[in-house]
Amino acid sequence: MTPSLFKPSPSPSKFHILIHNNIGDGCEVFSGLFLRLKYILSRFIEMEQFNPFKNNVIATAPVPKSWFDFLLNPNSLEEHLKQPEAEPSPVQLLLQFINKAISLDKPIQVNQKHPDAVIDGETLNVESQDQYGGKKTKALKLLALKTAAFLKWNLKLFLNELPLFICDHLLSNLLTETGLQSSREAVSWADLDDAAAFALSLYHRWVLQAVVKDSFPQRPLRINTAQMPGLFETANSNMANNEALMSALQSQVKLSESILQKELDTIRALRVPTLASFGSINELDDRVVHHWENGVIVRNQELTAEVSYDLGCYFFCKQDYKQAFTLFKEVTKIVSNVVVEGNEMDSINKKALEGYVIALKTIAIENDESSEYKADIREQIENARKTNNHEEVVKLLSESCGTTELPASYRNKIEQLYPRRSMMQFRVFTCNTVQRVICGKLVNSAYSSQLMLHGKEGAVCLATIMLEALVKCRHDQKVHLADFLKYTLGLLHASLQDAAFQLLKNSDISKRLLTEDDLKRLVGKNDEEPLPFAATTTQAENLAFDIGNLERMLLVSVDPAVIRDCILKLVQVRPVRSLASLNCKWEIGALQQCLDAMFSGVRKDFILIFLAKSRLAYLGKNYVKAKKLLAAAELEAGNVSFMLVQLIKWELLLIDLILFDGMKSSNQMRELSKKVKTCMTAYLQGQEAMPRVEIIEYCAAFLLNSKDWDYLRSLPNSKSGHIKIASIMANVCKDLPNTNSRNLARDVWSAVAALFTVNFQQKRTSGGMVTTMHRESTQVYLPRPKFLDFICKIRDHSLKEVFLDYIYLWPSAAPALVNPTSMDIHIVEGVLTTVLAHSMLVHPSHTSWLRTQADLFYSNGQYASALNFYLEIGIVCSNFFLEPVPKSIYTDQVYRRMIKCVSYLKCHTQEAVLCQFLEEVDYQTAFKALQEKNSYDAVETYYDFIWDTAILEFLTNFHVKRSEPDKKNHAIKALGELELNANNDPVVLKMAADMRKSNFLRALARQYVTSAPSYKDT
Repeated sequence: MTPSLFKPSPSPSKFHILIHNNIGDGCEVFSGLFLRLKYILSRFIEMEQFNPFKNNVIATAPVPKSWFDFLLNPNSLEEHLKQPEAEPSPVQLLLQFINKAISLDKPIQVNQKHPDAVIDGETLNVESQDQYGGKKTKALKLLALKTAAFLKWNLKLFLNELPLFICDHLLSNLLTETGLQSSREAVSWADLDDAAAFALSLYHRWVLQAVVKDSFPQRPLRINTAQMPGLFETANSNMANNEALMSALQSQVKLSESILQKELDTIRALRVPTLASFGSINELDDRVVHHWENGVIVRNQELTAEVSYDLGCYFFCKQDYKQAFTLFKEVTKIVSNVVVEGNEMDSINKKALEGYVIALKTIAIENDESSEYKADIREQIENARKTNNHEEVVKLLSESCGTTELPASYRNKIEQLYPRRSMMQFRVFTCNTVQRVICGKLVNSAYSSQLMLHGKEGAVCLATIMLEALVKCRHDQKVHLADFLKYTLGLLHASLQDAAFQLLKNSDISKRLLTEDDLKRLVGKNDEEPLPFAATTTQAENLAFDIGNLERMLLVSVDPAVIRDCILKLVQVRPVRSLASLNCKWEIGALQQCLDAMFSGVRKDFILIFLAKSRLAYLGKNYVKAKKLLAAAELEAGNVSFMLVQLIKWELLLIDLILFDGMKSSNQMRELSKKVKTCMTAYLQGQEAMPRVEIIEYCAAFLLNSKDWDYLRSLPNSKSGHIKIASIMANVCKDLPNTNSRNLARDVWSAVAALFTVNFQQKRTSGGMVTTMHRESTQVYLPRPKFLDFICKIRDHSLKEVFLDYIYLWPSAAPALVNPTSMDIHIVEGVLTTVLAHSMLVHPSHTSWLRTQADLFYSNGQYASALNFYLEIGIVCSNFFLEPVPKSIYTDQVYRRMIKCVSYLKCHTQEAVLCQFLEEVDYQTAFKALQEKNSYDAVETYYDFIWDTAILEFLTNFHVKRSEPDKKNHAIKALGELELNANNDPVVLKMAADMRKSNFLRALARQYVTSAPSYKDT
């Protein structure tokens, strides 16, 4: 374009000022400027028509509209917003309108060189500029309200997409436009028009939603440290504005709560403003005329639901569950009954509402006995069980008969909770049986025997429950009940249960389900047909029933008197059958041959069953009953078989050794030692009644535990590995604490080291390949599993320090006695794990064992378990950290391992705190840990345990850079403690550090020790 197109105009700087400050204002200057722009635009279009390069110009994407376009032409806003993918979007436009309006509210900085703006010879002073800026601000606020109305006043969208101060500015403008001066203004809901009532309700609902949202933890705003100039300050300014505004909202939330509760009492249908309800600013008049009659009417039920839902969420956040439950119930009722027609203001999350109701149901019922809510049948049964109200359980089960509310598995579970054959169990069994009959399913055959067992009481219970269920039954279900009643009556009559039969026959249920012909047929009158479902009981069947009961009692009883009585009766009734065949697990091992050779008849059955049951009790670790049964077998054997009696005595000795705990009196110890030595002698001499290897193992362990070194050393060479190991261990223990014992200890070392020796052999396969085979050494006293079992039976209750006090006995290096290349490290580790587990049972509070266990877990990468045992060491040494842990226990090596453990567990704040415990604080590791993004611990809660001011200063600076005000305040608070002042006496600083050490270690112990699983489970 050529300069001739332009008329004389102001200088560029003045023209720029004019455009920035005055365009869009209603005045004469605006009209002149608009005509000039129109003239320039028309000339530009004419030149474009004659442009020879017009067809070669590359097409560009259309420039998206901005707030400026809608300020010039407000009527185009609605057309733009209705576009499917409007650019900019309604939310973006809303942000532009409000931000521009806020910026225009600030005082205008006028250029000193150009204090006045000139257009067409007219001078605009500063006062005129302020007047025009006010009109522009007004126009922008109206555009923002129109956009919000187009979005249906969606508070959830506003809270998620807009900054908090933007929402506040928008809703405050709505209050102003509807005639309200302030949200705190004391007004009566009845005196407000629809627009003002809606604006006030919307504002206070927003306050509640903002406070509730702020109560949930949110991810902090991440701000890049490499920002463009000015952007970092803007982000910080917005964050500061939001924080200040949230503090103000929290202070007025009580007012919003009371205002909304008053609204619920006087709520009415309202006409909600739409985009067409708001007017536009006039060029010649400052007044804006709104057309509230163009709004959309929203029914009072919908408004009640929305206000009640917001109040319910607020009360739930306040933990006022009773009030929240009442409001949520009202919302649920409205949502289920009212159909929303033409209103898209669906701000109620139905899934969240359902979750709230389910979560509050139990709490509200427990706290409010007058609540109208009625729990389902399953909840009522569980509540009755918890209070041991068994009558209520039976009543509820009876009421549920004929319905499908309770699954069959749950009914069976309730039935199994009561003792078998008890009256309460029978009543529950009857309810379940009636339910199965109604559903047409098979009935448990055990019900008939239980009914006959309970007699008249059982008949009364059955008649009562069937009568209650009859009311809810269909015709086909009544037929099922009638057939079952016929079967039950016939069974009682055939079993000679006359009292129960007459009672059930004359009951109301029989009169309602059975006819007179049915009752006559049951007693065999006027009908020769057999009883339905019933068979004639013969004498043979009665005898079989008695035999079955006797055999059952024989199988389950462990009382020698009851067993004897059952055997005698069974032999009289059925003398031919062998009783040993009743249970395939009745085996007695090597004693069977001796029993077959010496006994026959009833006495053989007595001894066999006593011995078999005692073995089952022994395997089940019921040693007291096993001992009682063995004593009964010994009494039966009497003087008939000395060999069998002696073998039974060895079994009794085994149980005594298992029950031995080292705390018996001297006389009992002496008597038991005498029996053990007799058993050992019988084994070494190869007597006919030789004890089993297991008994010899316990005998050798007992002699070691009782420290009978002289007897063990005097034992001759034996083929028993248990005796050999016990003998060489006694040789060493006898000469302690002499230093010459080291020569004797070589035998123990050689015996143990041989267990871990592996022989490598190469073998060529048929295909010519060479494979390496691992074979364990054969030059051992005992196989490794048996050796471990034997070691775990040794308990030194008086010393418990042998492994520590006599460490000089063992070689300082493994190659001194064994080739290290032939050692299998995995086998050594497995044996060490087993020995440590046994040591923990014997002496669970020994620091050396705990340290070894912790180091073993650490080496295997089980860091949680390792940290557990490292903390247990400190607990044992310091009375749960009430006293400082000795430096000999918690060395720098231990602290570094604890640091590595929490680092692998992603607890980086704990890692940084532990870095202070070292002799020289490891700042590099601490700072690196504190900068980790993901830390699975309490983070700022641990700042109170930091006493190193350098770390606290780093934290303060770090959180300021990351815009984390809450964590920054925690760090500043910890840094401001008086006892951490660098000018304090060193004694005060040490006391402050010790106190924080103890508190931190105690907190770790609560997390990793008291709430951690056992090391056996790791």
